Amino acid sequence: MANENFSEDFYEAAIRHWIGGCILEDVQEYDSAVCMHGFSAECALKKIWETMDTSNPPKKYSHFGEALFRDISMMLYDATGVTDVIAPAGALRLANIHLPQVLFQKHPDRRYFCDNTYSAEDTKICRDAAQDLLLEMVRMRLDGYI
Repeated sequence: MANENFSEDFYEAAIRHWIGGCILEDVQEYDSAVCMHGFSAECALKKIWETMDTSNPPKKYSHFGEALFRDISMMLYDATGVTDVIAPAGALRLANIHLPQVLFQKHPDRRYFCDNTYSAEDTKICRDAAQDLLLEMVRMRLDGYI
């Protein structure tokens, strides 16, 4: 039965998934940790995108995220400067964020993978990238954008 009071809160979900990923990493459950860090990054990107999306109504993204990742990649790596015009503050803030391939590769299908797909190094890469997004999301909140 669906919860009628359900509302998406990408900000809180991003933090919750990142903490969960860190806990799993600490007990060497790397596959689950990578998955949780991927969900954390996905939620943080959705929250950041909400602040920069000028469409009405705003775009909605699925968990598979092809459209989200395409839009975020355009925003982060836009060589044409369109993002600089649409959301100059956001473009500047996000210019130094790097999204490693392992963070979103096979996301979210990897939640069904066998164990030992990901290493401690993969997990660290995902944790660090998700943390960068979380920190930017928190800064945006403190600066009044979120």
